[in-house]
Amino acid sequence: MQNGKLRAEIVRVDQLDPRQRQYWRGFLRDNRALGSPYFTLEFAELMSRARPDTRVLAITRNGTPVGFLPLHLSRTGIIRPLGGPLSDHHGLVTDDPWLNLKDVISAARLGVFLFDGAIASQLGFAAHAHAMQPSWVVNMADGFDAYWEERRQSEAKAMRNIRSRDRKLQAASSQIIYRVDDRRVEALDKLLSIKRHQYQATRAMDVFKGKWARTLIYSLMMHRTDELSGVLSTLEVDGQLAAAHFGMRSSNVLHYWFPVYDPGYAQFGPGLLLFREMARELSETGITRFDLGPGDYDFKHRLSNDAFAIASGQICAFSASALAVMAGHRLDRFAQSLPLGRASHWPGKAMRRIDAMVAVHAI
Repeated sequence: MQNGKLRAEIVRVDQLDPRQRQYWRGFLRDNRALGSPYFTLEFAELMSRARPDTRVLAITRNGTPVGFLPLHLSRTGIIRPLGGPLSDHHGLVTDDPWLNLKDVISAARLGVFLFDGAIASQLGFAAHAHAMQPSWVVNMADGFDAYWEERRQSEAKAMRNIRSRDRKLQAASSQIIYRVDDRRVEALDKLLSIKRHQYQATRAMDVFKGKWARTLIYSLMMHRTDELSGVLSTLEVDGQLAAAHFGMRSSNVLHYWFPVYDPGYAQFGPGLLLFREMARELSETGITRFDLGPGDYDFKHRLSNDAFAIASGQICAFSASALAVMAGHRLDRFAQSLPLGRASHWPGKAMRRIDAMVAVHAI
């Protein structure tokens, strides 16, 4: 741990000077844990164009940049990670995992920072976490063939099932087209339409209700650099879209983000077949890791061969928003201590629902 006085300043992304940008990219280059496209400077730049509340907490020690925390400044006084409800992973862009985030947030005169996917290896987040969970990873450092063979041995039944469904699809179809890097905007239109109908059918929060989220996705679709690119992948069967996925990639990490499939093709497992082709082709373009994100889903357990811990919690400096958040958590804990059955969880669920809606609409 380094010594020296920390200073923290809130700036817009376009206010970062060349020296700060050099440090940002240097921190990423020297830290494998920050390989995700979420941490790239270009992702922050695209977010700033989609959401005017995007800011960066620029942290210095004795005048030298030591870290950057991309965030959104809510009108409610609550600070959220960059990307809001679209953010599976977030954290400090730094080479110092011991940075005291509470001191930094207090120094910047901010209120409450709510996080739900922070890199747990950064102790500034781990110290304020109320929950930890694994974020699943496909590690292809030794290439696709080695990864797939390892999965074949570890998940023999699941891999046989994929091969069987592949044969059935080929037998039932006259034309099968995989596009791992699909540039067609109309295909992205279709993916978003299916995804939003899926949210509606399952009564899940539609993260695309806010215009900013749609703006971001289409901006990513058109953005193609060595640092950050949107990646649309599709599987068409006899001219119909059977499965699709939209994600984003850095130089060597693909973030697995928005998969969809047509239920009419469910018997063929089109999402899994598309995933296999994505992994095969993208491994040849420098991708050594798929970040599948958190969640207790069977396909993530079957396909992943690694994981890292992410943290949920809040960092509170003294402010009106901090007092409100702490009061809400006290109410939730009190309700759970009462013999109310399922009703004891209602206050906490209601708060999480409201917070998600606020984040979606960038309030």
